Amino acid sequence: MQKKILLGFLLAVTAMLFKPLMASASHAAGGELIYEWVSDSTYKITFKFYRDCAGTTEPLSVDCCYFSSCGGTSNTITLNKIIGSLPGGGVNGQQVSTGCPGYTSSCNGGGINSNPGYEEWWYTNNVTLPSSCNFWKFFVSIGNRNAGLFNIQNSANQWLYIEATLDNQNAQGNSSPYFTVKPVPYMCVNSPYSYNNGAVDPNGDSLSFEIIQPLNFAYNCQPNPPYNPIPWETSNGNFNTTNNPLGTNNTFVLNPTTGQMNFTPNITQKSAVTLRCTEWRNGAVIGTVMRDVQVIVLPCNSVQPSITTDSTTLSGVQLVNGQVQGCATQPLSFCFDLKSTDTSAILVVNDNHTTVAPGSSISYTGINTDSVRACFSWTPSSLDTGLKIFTVTVKDSSCDPPGILLAQTFTIPIYIWPITVGEVDTTICFGDSVRLNAYGGSQFSWGVVPGGSPVSSLSCTTCKNPYATPAVTTSYWVQSNLGNNFCNINRDTVTIVVLPPPNFDLGLDTTTCIGNSIQLNINLVPDTNSTYAIQWSPSTYLNNDTIANPIVTPAVTTTYVVTVTPSGVGACAGVDSVKVKVLQGFKLFNNDTSICTAQSVQINALGDIAYAYNWTPSIGVSNTTIINPVITPDTSHEYVLTASFPGCTDISDSLFVDLQPIANVFVGADQILCYGDTVHLNPVISPAGYPHYTYVWSPAGGLSDPTIANPVYTSLITTTLTLTVKTPANCTASDAVLFTAVPGDFMNISNDTSICPGDTVQVHVTGSSVTLNWIPALYISDSTGSDPTVWPVTTTNYIVYGTDINHCLDTENVQITVMPAAVVNLPDSARIFPGESYQMDPGGNALYFQWFPPLGLNFANIANPIAKPDVNTRYFVQATTEFGCTTKDSIDLYVSYDSYIDVPNAFSPGSAPNAVIKVIHKGDATLKSFRIFNRWGAKVFETSNIDEGWDGMYNSKPQPMGVYVYMVEAVSPTGRRFVKQGNITLIR
Repeated sequence: MQKKILLGFLLAVTAMLFKPLMASASHAAGGELIYEWVSDSTYKITFKFYRDCAGTTEPLSVDCCYFSSCGGTSNTITLNKIIGSLPGGGVNGQQVSTGCPGYTSSCNGGGINSNPGYEEWWYTNNVTLPSSCNFWKFFVSIGNRNAGLFNIQNSANQWLYIEATLDNQNAQGNSSPYFTVKPVPYMCVNSPYSYNNGAVDPNGDSLSFEIIQPLNFAYNCQPNPPYNPIPWETSNGNFNTTNNPLGTNNTFVLNPTTGQMNFTPNITQKSAVTLRCTEWRNGAVIGTVMRDVQVIVLPCNSVQPSITTDSTTLSGVQLVNGQVQGCATQPLSFCFDLKSTDTSAILVVNDNHTTVAPGSSISYTGINTDSVRACFSWTPSSLDTGLKIFTVTVKDSSCDPPGILLAQTFTIPIYIWPITVGEVDTTICFGDSVRLNAYGGSQFSWGVVPGGSPVSSLSCTTCKNPYATPAVTTSYWVQSNLGNNFCNINRDTVTIVVLPPPNFDLGLDTTTCIGNSIQLNINLVPDTNSTYAIQWSPSTYLNNDTIANPIVTPAVTTTYVVTVTPSGVGACAGVDSVKVKVLQGFKLFNNDTSICTAQSVQINALGDIAYAYNWTPSIGVSNTTIINPVITPDTSHEYVLTASFPGCTDISDSLFVDLQPIANVFVGADQILCYGDTVHLNPVISPAGYPHYTYVWSPAGGLSDPTIANPVYTSLITTTLTLTVKTPANCTASDAVLFTAVPGDFMNISNDTSICPGDTVQVHVTGSSVTLNWIPALYISDSTGSDPTVWPVTTTNYIVYGTDINHCLDTENVQITVMPAAVVNLPDSARIFPGESYQMDPGGNALYFQWFPPLGLNFANIANPIAKPDVNTRYFVQATTEFGCTTKDSIDLYVSYDSYIDVPNAFSPGSAPNAVIKVIHKGDATLKSFRIFNRWGAKVFETSNIDEGWDGMYNSKPQPMGVYVYMVEAVSPTGRRFVKQGNITLIR
């Protein structure tokens, strides 16, 4: 009855502890990120996510960011959830630790009071890194850590950040460590607990371990993300990474070499613990991985089993401070016991021996009891050296409440000491080389066991991997610098058996000529117990490449290698070679050539020195028996070169040497020529019979053709003419003649000029002329003089011809332009009335005017001044054209002393210019009245404004056609009174 009450109490406490976890919307309970080298720069990235089954659903994919410290941008790869089976077995999403029968968890349909459950989900993809760098970082960040964590603040608002690092510059092809033990987050409060993640490095590198604070970073793919440790929850205790990363009352201990954790939790809790594993090679860090998991401390009781290594079972090992030490290549075995003080305990054991010790075996007895014995055996290879973290996970499956399988992990460190091993005994053929290998130690020395090849058959004696080329069967010893250790084996021997080759000889290298055939022979001394396979290489030019004595007709020098392979297992082939040199004749690089008298030709030819050479004819050849003589011919010849070799057909080549003359040239005596004179050039050239001369006269100006021997030359300026005569071989000669040109422009004449009709002008000629002659001889004072006067009536071009003392001619011309005569037109007279003025309007072509007298004019020097004289006046004007030609005219202006008025007798309204009827006046007048009456005597218009008239309207209505009567009364400025009446006819 008391047991039932205790059980009910424990279930109630458990329900209270996990109730808030079930209500949480969070789901991230942990994770780890690892990588595996695939090929070249390609890696497989795997993210293992631990999901709280009471939280939200796992994601379909996860983004992984990666970047390097060597520059460049960050990149993202999508890790996809694995569908189905996982590598190595198992199904993705399976529960991390199953509960006991009859107990449910949040992963298998349990309600709010069930045990917490966790699933493991794998996400993976391949990535190819774009470059090598000593630091690459990969990271994943997932939101919503589980809420209510005991050791971190505001866990529901924190992200789960996981990273891994890689050095693919110094450790190309490296794969990261990985964890072989599933995270077991369940333990009992106040009960001692042991755990190890079982880290294994696939490359055999050294590992170290440390606890770090859980990290938080909201995903944002960028170089050097600003992740930060999540703050500790200070209200629950003094948390730290040394001895209290969760509530253990400072009892937490981590072994940095093995990763073993031992502690006693002192309070029920759910806490996050983060382990970082660092990978070392040759003392340098080449990568890191981390695992972030939750630890669940339950209100339960558990008994920690003990693990003890049985020293009486040690074979091939020694036990030093709990570490089992063995030797490489030596068999070892030992047994250990797992025992619980709880006699009702049901122990189930598993381990990681297959991954940390490949090829090892282990047997268990007493499984499912309180005491289990395990016996381990292994023969490590020469490469299986260093520390091996062998982990044993023990589960108590007695299934006491709350129905969770409580597991603890123990570590048995196994250290394999290296021994010196030489590899590998083998058999080779004579002349072959083999690479020897040594393991165990860092410095090695090699030597020869007496009776074999000398030590010089080794490529080096102090390296790890020398090449051996023994001529006979030889045993080599290797010794390392390994000190005194448990194994104390620092020397080994490698034997190389050398098999003899068959006995044959190709003989000495030989020489032949292109197109010739010779027979090869291997001269085999056969063993009567063997048959032989023969193979020649290359087979080119051979009539048969599988017989001992083939015939070869080579086109180029060729080295033939023959391989003779005897029959029988283990028989070695023999190899020999012969070089067949093929004389290719010679190459004469000189083409047919032309040279000048007394010149030489340097022969440029290439041929094998094995030939004998001969030149014919020998005339002019410096040495007829060498391939590159100097030839100085006496005349044109064809020279032939012949090459000879014993047993070969002679070969020949030739070139023609054309000997060309250097001409003698005389072009004549110097001469004086007038400008424009011509002379036929006729040089004397010898020898005159050579048909291939070319001629070049320089300068070419004035010549009819500068490329013939006798062109016509026209003298324009003083010139030295040079004739150059060449042959096709550029054999050159030249001569020159001076032609002094008398200038054709020895006269100067005065400038062109303009005159008005009837004017005269004098023209001038200067220079060294002896006689002059002017044309035309019209309107000129002297047609042979140098300063005549001319008076042409029209524009005339006068040309003067002159002759100097050298009888050379010159001409000049001057143009006398006769400008148009000035024209002005004025009327003879005009009349003005009082108050009026008269504006002059002269016609003609003049531009400039001068009026006289100036009295009564507004301006006296313009074309159309306004005249208002007081008395009758005659005005004179002098008009000048733009060319300076002048003329005169006059006008009489009469002044009336009284004004005059009148009225027209008809008008037509609306028709310009007679649309209005008004008083017409000459001179000033004052209108008293102007009245118009219709035929009925009605007044239709009246005004006193002399400039106003009637438009045919009355009372805004057009008046009819007909005769109207007008009456006018006006006064002139002199007081004269005008009274006038009459008829007006209105016409429409």
